[in-house]
Amino acid sequence: NLSEIVAALYYAVDNGASVVNMSFDFTTSSSAFSQAVSYANQKGVVLVAAAGNEGVSTPAYPAAMNGLVIGVASTSDSDVRSSWSNYGKPDVWIAAPGENVVTTYPGGTYASASGTSFSTPLVTGTVGLLLNARAPLTQAHAASALAHAQLLTPDLNNGRLNVYSALQAWLWGAK
Repeated sequence: NLSEIVAALYYAVDNGASVVNMSFDFTTSSSAFSQAVSYANQKGVVLVAAAGNEGVSTPAYPAAMNGLVIGVASTSDSDVRSSWSNYGKPDVWIAAPGENVVTTYPGGTYASASGTSFSTPLVTGTVGLLLNARAPLTQAHAASALAHAQLLTPDLNNGRLNVYSALQAWLWGAK
């Protein structure tokens, strides 16, 4: 439910979150969700969201809230956009591997899964690394550092996540 997501975002912000991973998407935004995103940004929380898995360049929220949220697309192991990954502006700020990601699975085991929901945590984790290296880190700082990515195609905006380049840009300025 959208109301539960809004409540969870407020809860995360009010309980000390520095970065929030949002591995979900909607076809439209709402004023309540937009207010929660603005609240998180005002409190200095960096928001990262999955761009969606429909293989289209149509806005998906919250990734389409460019400037307030870092939208993440998926790439394959061969550094091309996953065929099912949403792409283009305003959804995608950056891409990260999202095909056949090994993850935990119910029952205390592991499974392979694909989707922008699996690309997004790689970017969220990188934001956590940036924050740990030097605080404070704003949404704009995170987006700027992450933009130091491996360029692939224009439909992936800044390209595929390059953790080293993002960290280098954050610690020592753009090179």
